[in-house]
Amino acid sequence: MDTLTPLPIRPAGPLRRAAAARVAVWLDRRRTAAETGEPTLGPGLEAALGGAAGGVQDLLPPPAPGGRSPGRLSAHGTRITGPVHGPAGYRRLMRRLLSEAATASPAARPVAIEYSVPAVDALVDARLDLIGGWEAKAMRSRAGIAGAHLLYDMLLRDLSSPRWAEAIDRGAPAPYLLWSTQPGAGPDRGADLAQRLLFPGTAVALSPRALEAFAQHGVVTGPTALDLAEALRVARVLDWFGLRLDALDVQRAP
Repeated sequence: MDTLTPLPIRPAGPLRRAAAARVAVWLDRRRTAAETGEPTLGPGLEAALGGAAGGVQDLLPPPAPGGRSPGRLSAHGTRITGPVHGPAGYRRLMRRLLSEAATASPAARPVAIEYSVPAVDALVDARLDLIGGWEAKAMRSRAGIAGAHLLYDMLLRDLSSPRWAEAIDRGAPAPYLLWSTQPGAGPDRGADLAQRLLFPGTAVALSPRALEAFAQHGVVTGPTALDLAEALRVARVLDWFGLRLDALDVQRAP
C-alpha cells in the first residue's frame, strides 16, 4: 500500500451535521423509563453525549424525587414556554413574549417555544380515525410536520417585524422553536422526526433512546428546507375534514 495515498475522510455524524445546520440537539429526560418503556441506555448514547461541539447541547431534566416538576427551565437555563399545538396558540404566546421583551434586560433568559409533533398528530389522528375511510387514513401523521413548517415561517416573519427587531436591538432574547418528539414517539419515530425538523435556529429534543437512534443511524444532508406550500396543502385537506390546525390550542385550553 502506498503510504502517501490519502485516506478517505470519515463523514461527520448526524449530531455534527445537525450542529452545522444550526440546530441544537437536546436530550429530553422529562419522562421516566417506566413512562416511555425505553430500556436502559446503550453505549451509542454514551458516545453521542461524548461529542462536544457536535453533540448534545442542552438537557430537559427529569422530574425531581417525589415526582415534583423541575420547572420550565433547561439545564443551561433556557426558559421553556408552551407547549403550543398550532398557529393560534403560537400567536397568543408570541404576543405575550413581545410584551415581556419590551421591558426585558440584556440578562434575560433565552426563551424556547415548545411544539410537540407527536402530540399534534395524536390530536388530529384521533379525529381522523372517527371520520374513517381511506381518505382520512391517508392524512394520518401529517399534521404535526405541517404545523412545524407553518410555525417556523411565522416565527421568521415575526422576528423580522419592526417591534421584535427593536426589542432584540435593546437586548431582549429572540425566542426560538423547540421541537419535542415526546410523548408518543418511540426511538425510531423520534429519530425520523429529528431528521425532518432541522430548521436553522431551532432546537430538537429527543428521548435518550431516540437520541441514540439518531446518532447511530440518522441521515442528515443539511438543514430542512421550509416547504410552506405543502404545509398549506395539508392544512387545507384537513380543513376539508373539519379539522383546523388553528383550533387545536383552543380545544386544549382549560
